[in-house]
Amino acid sequence: MSLSYEMRVMELDSQTHLLERLQLLTQFSSNFVSIIGEVGIGKTWLAHRYLESWAHGKNQSLVTCFPHQDEQVIRGNILRQLFPHALYSETDTLQDSIERILDGEACDIVIVVDEAQHLSQALLAELWLLVLATHSVGQQSVSVVVFSASHATHSRVSRLSHGLDIKPIELEVDELSHSEATQFFETLVLRYLDESVEKRIKTAFTKTKPIPGNILALGEQTMEKKVIIRSLVGSPTKIAALVVVLLIIIFMGYRSLLTSPDTADDAQSLVVVEETENPATEAKLDASSAEQIANANQDMPEVAATTDDSMALPPQVTSETASVGVSETGERVVITSDVVDALLEDNTAVAVANAAEIQAVVLPKNTVVDVESSPVLQTPITFSFARDELKAMAANTYTLQISAMTQLDDVQQFLNKHTFDKPVRVYPTIRNDEKWYIVTYDQYVSIQAARDAAEALPKELRSLGAWAKSLSQVHREIDRWQE
Repeated sequence: MSLSYEMRVMELDSQTHLLERLQLLTQFSSNFVSIIGEVGIGKTWLAHRYLESWAHGKNQSLVTCFPHQDEQVIRGNILRQLFPHALYSETDTLQDSIERILDGEACDIVIVVDEAQHLSQALLAELWLLVLATHSVGQQSVSVVVFSASHATHSRVSRLSHGLDIKPIELEVDELSHSEATQFFETLVLRYLDESVEKRIKTAFTKTKPIPGNILALGEQTMEKKVIIRSLVGSPTKIAALVVVLLIIIFMGYRSLLTSPDTADDAQSLVVVEETENPATEAKLDASSAEQIANANQDMPEVAATTDDSMALPPQVTSETASVGVSETGERVVITSDVVDALLEDNTAVAVANAAEIQAVVLPKNTVVDVESSPVLQTPITFSFARDELKAMAANTYTLQISAMTQLDDVQQFLNKHTFDKPVRVYPTIRNDEKWYIVTYDQYVSIQAARDAAEALPKELRSLGAWAKSLSQVHREIDRWQE
């Protein structure tokens, strides 16, 4: 039986008691539970063990946080585990995404976060609001269990619950008792030690703090020393081979030293020969080279005069370019995109009455229109933003988002196209460094009332996919624009 398997199935009494309390807190209602314990106390093992054996039948999500981790990555990991086939946006809050995916359906969810001390305040608030939103809904249960190395995480969540009847619950992982620490040491460390180091490790155990991480480290240090010693000593065969290689290298070096004087004499004689041969050779080369140059100059014909060969060169590069819409007289015809759209939709008569560009197109071909003197077709903006009005509404109420666009002209055309019997409010926000304009419809006291209103919208508005949106989210998006 392997060590990793025994660690998975071995549960001490204190650990079992903690897991039973955690199961009771998350089985019948939504709760936010903070489990505190120092490094090495076994929090990661408890998180995996709880999901494996004490949270049967629940839709589970387990995430581990790291320093400076992006919030969108954590949201994506949670939603991907809970709803692997659903569509969602990692920029939306967890509450908005889960409410939109569930759409009022029953659920039994548990979200476990390890190393929660690295969570940002915004994500802690989202997890707390998610528990609050489902606490009073009978058919929905969403519990959040965070494992943290300090009490600071629980303190941050407690500040969010100030003035509320529902409070986060804090549990603490205690150190092992003497009997539990002994049982843990004998089962997972002592039985794997050599007799030569057993006495020394037992002595070290009596001075070790009774937490699982420190006790396991005793066995890991012994195994590491064995590996290092084995790698240094090596097998007898390897040592013999190494000695043979060293002897061969020494022999070859000694042999090269014995033969080096003769080699030096040969090299010196070659240098002397080369030095004696160089002057005569260079003289012969200079005489023959001079004779060849003189003969070549006599054979070359005389050039009478310099000739112009510019016609044989490539043609000069012209700076003029061919372009569409440039007439031979230098005049230009400019056709805007509004003109093209009007002509393609066969609305020439209407467009001619409103735009001088199309008049230029329908006139004879020799008529020229300049874009600087032509009016531009634009939709006049008659609406105004309702940021103050929306910010004044209660954060626990809801509205309907019926459209979202990036151009003010599109918003105005949308408002001109549709007729509304309830107040319509528009506010700007920033998403992914891009300006967006959100169109909302009316105000509702609950999310169910907002969903019923979405079903009762006229067919042309219902086809746009209107969905319920909390005013708290609207307020955050408005503040994002102001930042």
